[in-house]
Amino acid sequence: MKFINKFNQSISALYFLTIFAIVITSYFTFKDVINSYNKSQHQAIIPLFSIVNSEVIRPLNIASFMANDQMLIDFIEQEKIDKNSLLQYLQRFSQRYNMLTFVALEKHDLILDSNNKSISLVNEKAEWYHRLKAQDKNQFSDIGNVDNPHLYFDMKLFNHQEEFIGFIGVAIDLNHFSEKFQEYSKRFGFELIFVDQNNDIMLSSNHLMKTESHHRKDETINIGQLDWYQNLLSQESLSQVKKTVITVESDERIISQMPIQALDWRMFILSPPVSKQDEYLQLFLAKIGIFILLIFIIYFFFITIVDYFKKHLVKDSETDFLTKLPNRSYLNWRFEELICQHDSICVIIADIDYFKIVNDTYGHTVGDEVLKEVASQLNANLRSDDISGRWGGEEFVMLLPNTPCQKAFEIVERIRESIANTPFQVSSSNHIFNTTISFGISESPTDNVSFKQLIEEADKALYQAKNNGRNQSIIFNEKATK
Repeated sequence: MKFINKFNQSISALYFLTIFAIVITSYFTFKDVINSYNKSQHQAIIPLFSIVNSEVIRPLNIASFMANDQMLIDFIEQEKIDKNSLLQYLQRFSQRYNMLTFVALEKHDLILDSNNKSISLVNEKAEWYHRLKAQDKNQFSDIGNVDNPHLYFDMKLFNHQEEFIGFIGVAIDLNHFSEKFQEYSKRFGFELIFVDQNNDIMLSSNHLMKTESHHRKDETINIGQLDWYQNLLSQESLSQVKKTVITVESDERIISQMPIQALDWRMFILSPPVSKQDEYLQLFLAKIGIFILLIFIIYFFFITIVDYFKKHLVKDSETDFLTKLPNRSYLNWRFEELICQHDSICVIIADIDYFKIVNDTYGHTVGDEVLKEVASQLNANLRSDDISGRWGGEEFVMLLPNTPCQKAFEIVERIRESIANTPFQVSSSNHIFNTTISFGISESPTDNVSFKQLIEEADKALYQAKNNGRNQSIIFNEKATK
């Protein structure tokens, strides 16, 4: 038990030492991050590059690939086209890259998308086609579709003679952009704003542009309307603001700008300044409180699991394999517990009579069956505080707290008679035999008593029972043993 107590203390100490180290390390690590926050904010640009590339540049590249697909151009140049084949072409890209694809063909008076929606070029919803066609550019980006706003990337189509033949492109649901940008914003605490060449806000992590018309005339927000942008203009020259990567700290935020040349867009990154670090410290303390609470919950769960396995380990190590009764080691430990809880205790030693003859005559397998039956009957007649165990060989020991010798005598007499009347069968020969058992009983107050002393007294009484002819119970009598 001392070993188990030491084990418990060591586990607890190690656990709390680990938690203390984690908390201290976390605190100083977080403090260091706060102190270097302004210098390290550019590190967030790396995953931002990935987002911009996958969510903005990649759709543009896909649209460019389709616009330069010579097989598609040859197909479009035919006098008549198979609409289903064209739809399958669009759907292949749509499914592969999870985005809407579309084509608008001048020759065939057709606008078709991967959802199998088609309209004529004279339809009022095709207004964008004629507007973009008239512009001296080959690629466009805009938000359209009043019912379900998407960001569209439009590429002009040209035949082999460099003649304009229509448009092809892709479109991304604004909800998709919202999820990606808000995820980034939550992770790094930054706000993202994308503006086009006219300084109109195209996308934002906290607000996505809706549309009441195909040109967003009622919803367009120009970045020049924002106060922080006006402050930025007052600190930097207009040309620098438009063309370079800049970082400017104000009272409200740190503003960084990156050009997206493929779209002729700019991206602004707005992050909290160093002066707002107290908010992060409060957040850290709140998180640490939750962390410590979870650690205590985990600790009690951990201790419960350890106790569970420890009890099973102790049980397995202190249980006799054959009879499933406690062994001598457990009986010694249990005796120390019982004398602390009760005023007196009775110790009984039981020994199977002529057990060696049983083994020699019928074999050890039959002998094992006798041991198991005796163990079962000893254990079946006990109270909740009583205990029986295998002492060794064919000997058993019973501990009966607060039990006078005469009461113990009555108990073991019932057991002795039951065992004597129990037949044992030899399976190999169908022979039936009986065996008997003898008991030695010793009882003492628990003050200044030792297990060794009571065992010796009970053993003397058992020796007397053997000398008297066996199959009987004897109470220790100090005068009778002299």
